[in-house]
Amino acid sequence: MVVDDDDGLCETIRDILHDDYAVASVPHGAAALELVRAHEPVLILLDLRMPVMDGWSFVENYRRTTVAPAAIVLMSGDPDLPSIAKQLGADGHLTKPFDLDALHAFVAVHVLGRAAGVPRAAVVQADQASSQPLT
Repeated sequence: MVVDDDDGLCETIRDILHDDYAVASVPHGAAALELVRAHEPVLILLDLRMPVMDGWSFVENYRRTTVAPAAIVLMSGDPDLPSIAKQLGADGHLTKPFDLDALHAFVAVHVLGRAAGVPRAAVVQADQASSQPLT
């Protein structure tokens, strides 16, 4: 699941991942909370700054109401992203802009790691900033 208010980014991520994964996207945290009630995603790619409900609030609400939470990977251009990811207990982070091939590999590692029951600490934190734009 992709939670980001940038429609172009969501579309690009869906295009990159659709051959290997079912990918849904929503524009803010409140819509994401509704979607996770109906579906149980394995991975949530989450922007921090969005209207209606930001990434911080989404994580707090999601973790309070979910028995088996999905892996959460933060996506942001914030220079403090590694620290923010640690504060939120995120499973990883991707600094925007990120390389599209790296995104696909990053998602595979997180999805396969969750499916195999690999502990969170063992999942690779492959954060690669890139000058290659997403759109």
